[in-house]
Amino acid sequence: MDKKSLERNYRKIEDCVLQGKLKDALDMLKDLVLNSKKGEFVTQYDNLDDTYENLLKYSIEGVNDPERENIYNRLLVSVLELADVALQSAYMNESDQYIYRLKKKIEFDSKQVKEDALDSIENLLMDKALSDVLKSSLDTGQDELAAYKQHQELILRIFNLVWLTDKFNDSDQQILDSIWSINQFPWHEKAILISALTVSTLRCFDKRKIMLMIKFALDEEAELRQRALVGLFVILYQYNHRLKLYPDLLEEIKVLQQIENIGMHLEMIAIQMIKSQETEKITKKLHDEILPEMVKYQPVLRDKLDLDNILSSDFMDDKNPDWETVFEDAPDLLDKLQEISRLQMEGADVFMSTFARLKHFEFFNHIINWFKPFYPENAYIRHALKGENEKFDTGVFLDGLSKSFFMCNSDKYSFSLNITQMPDLQKNMLLEMFHAEIESIEELQKEDDILNKPAHTKSIYSQYIQDLYRFYKLHPLRHEFLDIFTLRFHIQDCHFAEILIDDNDIYRNIAEFFFENGNFESALGLYGFLNAKGNNSMEIFEKMGYCYQRLKKYEEALDFYKRAELFDANRAWNLRKIALCYRYLKNYEKSLSYYLEAEKLDPENLYVQTYIGHSYLDLKQFDKALEYYYKVEFMADENRKVLRPIAWCSFVLGKLDTAKKYLEKIIEAEANKFDYINLGHVEWCIGNRKSAVRNYKLSINRSDNNLKLFLSSFEEDKQYLIKNGIDQKEIPLLLDYLKYQL
Repeated sequence: MDKKSLERNYRKIEDCVLQGKLKDALDMLKDLVLNSKKGEFVTQYDNLDDTYENLLKYSIEGVNDPERENIYNRLLVSVLELADVALQSAYMNESDQYIYRLKKKIEFDSKQVKEDALDSIENLLMDKALSDVLKSSLDTGQDELAAYKQHQELILRIFNLVWLTDKFNDSDQQILDSIWSINQFPWHEKAILISALTVSTLRCFDKRKIMLMIKFALDEEAELRQRALVGLFVILYQYNHRLKLYPDLLEEIKVLQQIENIGMHLEMIAIQMIKSQETEKITKKLHDEILPEMVKYQPVLRDKLDLDNILSSDFMDDKNPDWETVFEDAPDLLDKLQEISRLQMEGADVFMSTFARLKHFEFFNHIINWFKPFYPENAYIRHALKGENEKFDTGVFLDGLSKSFFMCNSDKYSFSLNITQMPDLQKNMLLEMFHAEIESIEELQKEDDILNKPAHTKSIYSQYIQDLYRFYKLHPLRHEFLDIFTLRFHIQDCHFAEILIDDNDIYRNIAEFFFENGNFESALGLYGFLNAKGNNSMEIFEKMGYCYQRLKKYEEALDFYKRAELFDANRAWNLRKIALCYRYLKNYEKSLSYYLEAEKLDPENLYVQTYIGHSYLDLKQFDKALEYYYKVEFMADENRKVLRPIAWCSFVLGKLDTAKKYLEKIIEAEANKFDYINLGHVEWCIGNRKSAVRNYKLSINRSDNNLKLFLSSFEEDKQYLIKNGIDQKEIPLLLDYLKYQL
């Protein structure tokens, strides 16, 4: 059975268990267990099958067993957990993916690895010298570097052990508990193990791992606490469907309530995860719109902004007086750059495309390093920069880089390693920039308090989630992992959110973020959740209506717009939306009636006037339509598009001279294939057959038209030609003549 078939079988087992179809689940589990090729799993399966059969037998015989429900629930959990490990074992037998080849080796070596790890951790507790080495810059000699590398080898082995262990036992838990009990163990290496635990639990569900993550989420160190909360957020969302089978785990989740503002933390994580899903759009915008414009205007930017001298001593103090005029030749470029700057300030991932090319360094060959926090004392980076000349102050550079808001940890490593390949001039420029950034950050701390606790918290979340994004999108083995950034986070359906979020404003904030970013389906789910919890405000009804409208569910949109209509405020806007939905549903009479109501409230509204004209046109009341289109022309004489319906209505009503005048204006400005057809109709009705044929040919010969399309359009218009005096018998003759001309 191939990997996909194994996965499908596992999902069916899971679904059957959750639906209470335990016999069906057991039947399918048998195949999965046999594919695992592990005798111990076969024995476990037989025990579960026998237990369930006996439970059913006693139940049918009427035996009163007060423990029956508990036994049944334990059976459900046991079937799922046997399926978890049988699936992983079957993968190792069937898949040639790197992960499962490594997993085989880890399982073979695991006993020795665990013993070595525990010994090394205990030694670390006693060996203060090594502890000092881990904290030092390692600039003094090779002995310290060797000790550092030996320690890193240990961390790598523990990382792999955590990552590739399916279900933790006592010794697995003891390793992580021991690490957390040692004060000398560096926070940044504990952080790596939180990532290992996250990836491991996403690969194979394990209640014990989740309990550890909850413990780590209570750590006093913010960097550790927040990474654990991110991991928990994704894990608990991924396994939300099976958490109801673990009441003790749901009870344990409640301890997270002691984290101050836990709802705010979950809101930050949710919004940053959603932002990350927009990264590809931002990258595309940079590649397709902004960078080409920047390249195009590079000479004028270099001259007008004096880029060669940009790092002069007064660089940070004055504003460039030419900033606005630089973009005269590219009026949209300034707006686009400002938009990118805004997105960057809000935590959007604007550097993905830049640093995607800089993951080729040997550093990134080890999966562990994709999760490593960036810190100034980092021995690997200091050693890599050891050969730099004296003018390049490595300490200042690393300190500035570590404090940078906008770059995630993974990109900071890419940037540092790329420094060694830069010319000295560029390095010195960078150093000046980081001097300036450090001063700027310190100034902001003093004056604006921009790095207050919530802002600092947000920056940790955004950088860590961007690190995860790099791993799941760029790592060579990414196809061997579940991509967490393809999950659609419906937080209102989650058990953990129900336990930890007691403020509806949190849900509302996430809903508004979805709404503002055009994710109407997810926004709708949250608005509906808030509505069910008693929020019957006009704005909720309006936004639910708008979400349904954008999702092209017009009947549902009407329902909520009409609820909003019961409020006195904002009636004109609401009437327009109701009218529009009726129009989409092709109920033109209802649509017109609401537009006319809206006109009474806002008689100068150009949108309303236009759509009243459209409604009359749809109802074939061309004289009234023409009246409103003339109003629109008067109110917005620069709008050339209104000339088309004026020309068409004039033609249908027999006002041929007027129709011709307007069509000629249109064609002079911007003609389409229909303009030429319509002018052909008018010329024919006036009596200018040759001119009619000429315009028909111009229409047919356009790149977006052909004879077949032309004839289809012509057939719809034939009734109006006859109405304007064309003999029906002449129509096929002129069309045949036209075909000869073509």
